[in-house]
Amino acid sequence: MEELSSILDDPLIIQNAGDGTERLFVGEQKGVVHVFNNNGVKSKTPFLNITENVKTGGERGLLGLAFHPSFKKNGRFFVYYSSRAKPKNSSDDHVTRLCEFSVSRQNPGIADKSSEKLIMEIQQPFSNHNGGEIIFGDDGYLYIFVGDGGSAGDPRGFAQNKMSLLGKVLRIDINKMANRRGYAIPPDNPFIQKRQTFRPEIYAYGVRNIWRCGKESGKKNGRIMCGDVGQNRFEEVDLIQKGANYGWNDREGFECFKNKTCGKKGSEVKPVFAYSHDIGSSVIGGQFYSGCLNPRLRRFYIFGDYMSGKLFRLFEKPKINKWNGRELRLCNSTQCSPPLTNTHETYITSFGLDESGEVYMVARGGTNSGKLYRIVDPVRQVYYKVIGRSEV
Repeated sequence: MEELSSILDDPLIIQNAGDGTERLFVGEQKGVVHVFNNNGVKSKTPFLNITENVKTGGERGLLGLAFHPSFKKNGRFFVYYSSRAKPKNSSDDHVTRLCEFSVSRQNPGIADKSSEKLIMEIQQPFSNHNGGEIIFGDDGYLYIFVGDGGSAGDPRGFAQNKMSLLGKVLRIDINKMANRRGYAIPPDNPFIQKRQTFRPEIYAYGVRNIWRCGKESGKKNGRIMCGDVGQNRFEEVDLIQKGANYGWNDREGFECFKNKTCGKKGSEVKPVFAYSHDIGSSVIGGQFYSGCLNPRLRRFYIFGDYMSGKLFRLFEKPKINKWNGRELRLCNSTQCSPPLTNTHETYITSFGLDESGEVYMVARGGTNSGKLYRIVDPVRQVYYKVIGRSEV
C-alpha cells in the first residue's frame, strides 16, 4: 500500500476522466473534487466545488462522479449529490440530484459551476441509504445505483416497489431528451414495455444500499460488480444483470431476512459472494484490476470493508461458475523491503482506477481526515485468508 496524499477531508470518490491525461479525481463528501496528476501531486485549485449546494451529515453528501465516454471532446461529466433543495413532500428528509456539468471554456482544467443542469431528482424519506454510484457502461448508457431510502430494514418496501426509483439500479440515455426529462429511456431496458407496473428507468431492483461498483470491460462485455451493504448479518457482492431482482428486503446475502416472503416473489438473483458480520459489517465495492505493475493481482476484483478495514479479492472460476473470495494481504513490514504494507487508515470509503488500470483507495481515520493510496505488491506476492461464502 503506497500513500499518495494525507490532506483530504472525508474522501468518498476516485475517478479518472479517460482523456489521456492520467489525472485522478478525488471527491470529498462536502462537495469538492480535487485533481491529482500521475505523480500523486494535488492541484492547488479544485476541479469542482459545489459545497453551497450539497447537504451533508451522516450518509448525505457528494456521492457519485462519472465522466462522459467522450469527455475529451465534449467536456461533459455528471455528479450525484444530496441537495439542500427542499423536498416536495414535507415528511421527506432531503432529495438527491443527478446533475450534468461541463468544463470551463476558459480553463478546461476546472469545471464551470454555472453549467449545472438537473437530470434527475429523487425524494429521500430518510437521511441514510442514498446509494450514489454512477457509471457509464460499455453500452454508453449511464447506470445509477440508488439506495432503498433509508431507516432500517426498508420499512416502506421501496426496494421491491417497481414504481419507486429507490432500491434500484437505473439505466438512462443522457445523450437524448424525452418528455421534458433530461434523459431518454434506452429502448432495451428490461421493463420498458411494462410502464403501468414498472418505472422504465429500472434496470434491476431489490438492492439495499449499493456502495461502489467496478466495471470489467473488454472480453467480459463491460460487466459491473457492486458491493451492497447489508443490514444485520451479511454483506454481499452482486454481479449486475439486466432485469434482476436481488431480493432485498426479503433476503440478505444468501439467507432470508423476512421468512414469510423470502423466495416467494418469483426469481431472485443471489450474490456472487457474501460474508458475515464477524468478518466485516459494511462492504465497499471495488474494482477489477487490469494494470501492469502488479501482475499477481490481474483478474482480481479488489474490494474492502468500511468497519473492519480489511481488503478482499474475488477471483472467477468460469468453468464452474463460481467466485473464490479471500482476504487480501499485500505483505507486512517483515516481508517487504521497502516496507510498503497494507497498513492504512481504518475506514475504507472507496476504490478507483487510473487510466492504466491500477487500483487506488481512499480511507479515513476516526476524524474526517482522509488519505489516498495506491495498491501495490512490492514483492509481487500476495497472501490470502478465506473470508466468506460463494455459491455455484
